[in-house]
Amino acid sequence: MSQINKNPWPTDTDLPVIFIADCSSKREMKLLKQFIDAHRPANRIYDIVYRPLRTASRRRLSKGDLMAAIERFDNCYLSPIRLNWIPRKQKDEGVTFRDLVAGHTANPNALQQLVSSVAGGLDTGVIVGPGATADELRENFERKKSKGFEYPDLAAFIERSALLALEKAHRDLSGARYRVPRLIDNEVIQRPAMREALEHIAESCGKNLESLEKYARKCLHEMAATPSPIGNDIAAALGRFMFERGFDPDIDIDENDIARIQQLLKEKPVAFLFTHKSHIDGFLLIWLFHQYNLTPAHIFGGINMSLPGLGQLLRSSGAIFIRRSFGNDEVYKAVFRNYIDYLGEKRFPVMWAMEGTRSRTGKLMPPRYGLINYVASAYARDDAQDLMMMPISICYDQVPEIADYDALQAGGSKRPESASWFMEYISGLKNPHGKIHVRFGEGVPISRYIDQSNPRVDKRAVQKLAFDLAVDVNRATPVTINGLLCYVLLENGHRAINFKELSGGVYALWRLAKLLDVHLSDEAREITEDCLRKRLTQLGGTGVIKIINDGIETVYMIPHDSGRMAAYYRNGMLHFFTTSAIAELALLAVRSEGEAALEEFHAEALRIRDLLKHEFFFEGSENFLVTLEQEMDLRMPGWQQVITRGSEAARGLLTELDTLIGHGTLRAFIEAYLVVARSLRMDTGVQDVQTKTLIDRALTLGKQRVLQQRIHCEESVSSVYFENAVKIADSLKLLQASESAPELRQQWLDELRALTANIRFLASISESRRLAERTQLEDTMAYS
Repeated sequence: MSQINKNPWPTDTDLPVIFIADCSSKREMKLLKQFIDAHRPANRIYDIVYRPLRTASRRRLSKGDLMAAIERFDNCYLSPIRLNWIPRKQKDEGVTFRDLVAGHTANPNALQQLVSSVAGGLDTGVIVGPGATADELRENFERKKSKGFEYPDLAAFIERSALLALEKAHRDLSGARYRVPRLIDNEVIQRPAMREALEHIAESCGKNLESLEKYARKCLHEMAATPSPIGNDIAAALGRFMFERGFDPDIDIDENDIARIQQLLKEKPVAFLFTHKSHIDGFLLIWLFHQYNLTPAHIFGGINMSLPGLGQLLRSSGAIFIRRSFGNDEVYKAVFRNYIDYLGEKRFPVMWAMEGTRSRTGKLMPPRYGLINYVASAYARDDAQDLMMMPISICYDQVPEIADYDALQAGGSKRPESASWFMEYISGLKNPHGKIHVRFGEGVPISRYIDQSNPRVDKRAVQKLAFDLAVDVNRATPVTINGLLCYVLLENGHRAINFKELSGGVYALWRLAKLLDVHLSDEAREITEDCLRKRLTQLGGTGVIKIINDGIETVYMIPHDSGRMAAYYRNGMLHFFTTSAIAELALLAVRSEGEAALEEFHAEALRIRDLLKHEFFFEGSENFLVTLEQEMDLRMPGWQQVITRGSEAARGLLTELDTLIGHGTLRAFIEAYLVVARSLRMDTGVQDVQTKTLIDRALTLGKQRVLQQRIHCEESVSSVYFENAVKIADSLKLLQASESAPELRQQWLDELRALTANIRFLASISESRRLAERTQLEDTMAYS
């Protein structure tokens, strides 16, 4: 709890004192006057000037002429003060809507202040900011003017200085959660760099400078956040309300991560990039930062989320709304650039969704370079400390929007956001969706990629930075129990299995995850039968899986209309198993003996890696092969000597591996590519193939092949998977009309057919093992 200071009088000066009292209500004006008079030393001369520094719209609270008060003395001491409201009951779980309504917060409104004075609930004291003499303030004012900063007059400069001093003092008492920027408008528009940019635009396009400045203020007003302590309180309470409606209130988060981030924010400027799975993400992070007393981050979002009411709330908690595209608007770009520069200079952390939009498949999507490039450029223009890019992984046991994602992958259209849509979304957060898992990455210092001595940021450096951020956040993403369950169920396609088969597959995969030393959620570190059954019940309740109790024993399966939904939860952990899965398939390419066998193995692994480059984030070729061999060493020591004996020995290795994952990990993507290749081969090659036409045809063909049981699972019929297949086809020049197009398309189709056959071979080995284990169990039960 903040220390309650009752005495506002400065003790280090005998000069006359002018108190600049920041007040939000008449009650605060009255209480501040009482504190000053109650502790006034004998014979001290003073004056009070009241100003609504935090809320300029309440001009009626302004009282007293500041410059007239200063001119009364040869020199005087100006001391900023503010009332300090402290809730008597501090809750460990953070601010709630009940607290906000009752006014038991550090930011009560006028009515709550009145009620508190009668009923209690809040203690009061004063916050005193660092003061200065009138002569010192005049010198600082002239110094700022000489550097190009413009202020209306000395009084405006003094009031601005008083506000900033109070904000820092208030933050020292109440914590980092209430650190917010003030006076954004003038601070950004009056920046020398902003003025220079507008003058350059005016000169180049022949427009009036005054009109350009007016438009720049309009742009800033459109995009800029207007954070306030009460706004942070409300948004944090809303975030908590939202996730507790549909999720376990106990968030799975590493407390060591929090301590590390708290320290990092004290040492360096930080940009946070989070994985975007749900509309809850932003609200959850606002709550989390508030709960753990972290400096609020300014969150970048699309202008489409600036909905009536909701947009104002989000702005008051730090949301920055930016246009989808502003490439040709030089004024907007200049305002945005200077706004980012300003936030960086003041060490306010920024945050945005790494992928730019929500993942519809559960996998991490390619990072968007735009904001990374803007922030990197701001760093290159500034000589501040090294900026840390910190990824955040948000992983849900289940996602409320899963049905929408399924419809989009099946070819549906996106529903537009609106105020009514948002209210409907909140009311729909009813089903038990399990836990939320939040992890912070190790962080990537931008100085590894950006040279501050060169103001131009290299495009390849930004791409490398983005790639390393993606790898970092993937490593931090935990394997969840739902991910393991959906993996095993999808491995069986649309076939039902009993609990013993299901749990046996989960435990086998879990053992492999531990062997590979991948990140596990708290719940997945020690898996119990009760936990598995609980998660299965939740998956059944939301329709992701089907639980059938009509037979002798309960069985579980993926319904024909839920394959893509189950895949969403499995996909979040696939990156941990992809390299080993590729290794299993590469073993089937061995035909020779000796060193030639190893070369064939490596070549096939690199070929498959290149095929899947749009699905996963792979290391460079050399490092990829090193990791592949290290994982094979863990799974089957001595494997290299075995495959040098040729094809039969290499295939024999597959029967000895404890768990085969090649088919369970890669089958859906390869079969999706195969569907696109078949659809492309149907074209005559007379004219170029349009992407939309090809994907629509693939969706139709894919649905048919699921019904014909020529595709293992409905999951492969996904527009998102098809889009990546089209990228590959385009890179191979297969979409262009030519005489050789039919032959080249047939060649690609044959390659995918061969790879699909190898995947099915791996699946047959796994199925044979299951049949043998089942037969052995039945025989044991028959003789018992």
